[in-house]
Amino acid sequence: MTTILRVITLVFLTLCISTGYSQTIYHHNVFWGRIALGDKITDRLRTELWFQHRSQSADESSNIFQAPQYNSYWLWFNYHVSDNLKVSLSPFGYFETYTLYTKPSDLERPPVKEFRYTVRLEHEQKFRFFNYSNRYSMEYRVRDLTNTGDYEPNWRFRYMARLEKPIKAAWLKGKNLSLIVYDEVMLQFGKAVRHNPNVFDQNRLYAGFSYGIAKNIKVTPAYLFVIQQRNSGTEFDYVNTLFVVLAFDNLFSQFRKQEQHPKPPQG
Repeated sequence: MTTILRVITLVFLTLCISTGYSQTIYHHNVFWGRIALGDKITDRLRTELWFQHRSQSADESSNIFQAPQYNSYWLWFNYHVSDNLKVSLSPFGYFETYTLYTKPSDLERPPVKEFRYTVRLEHEQKFRFFNYSNRYSMEYRVRDLTNTGDYEPNWRFRYMARLEKPIKAAWLKGKNLSLIVYDEVMLQFGKAVRHNPNVFDQNRLYAGFSYGIAKNIKVTPAYLFVIQQRNSGTEFDYVNTLFVVLAFDNLFSQFRKQEQHPKPPQG
């Protein structure tokens, strides 16, 4: 549990960074949506394609679908080295990120375009009452921060500690239900951010659940609280987020299995 203590320390330090000196805090209400299409290539290798959209409230409105905040297309390959160790590679990701709203002119600003390449390592431990995961990611980001076609690179390191509690109950009738909490800290460095006051980017606190609504379909709604530092170093965004993921698994392989094992004729 030493890692959990480290994460608690990181969360505490995050709060200290965001409240420890003269600053401006902006509050936001945001929706994050993701459709994940996954399939098996081999018994150990899988692929996923994520379509993501985020929207935000604006003009003092509580409508979290009022204005765009983010669009992305993200390709992943996941390789299971063992039952509890997974290595992932994203050879391509395209993102458009709009400014979090603070004033009317923000709605007129074009999005920042980004290409992203990622490697990720995830280790899961299964205990009697819950599962615990450590996830480490390194991202290489190339962004057009000035909207002039001048793309600048930087690196971002992400660490996540995740707890999952599977629920077993007769009323579930064999369907999967899990409670999930995690904390993720992000640090950035490199050319595009070298003039930023520090390496801290953001922290994400998450609480939600995952429910299998059908054999190969899973929905995961959650609440996410994000603390993100702006380039000035004295401005922070506090983001209240409704995050919903709809995942489709074995998208094509389920039909191949049916073709390989046709049902015997009746009668």
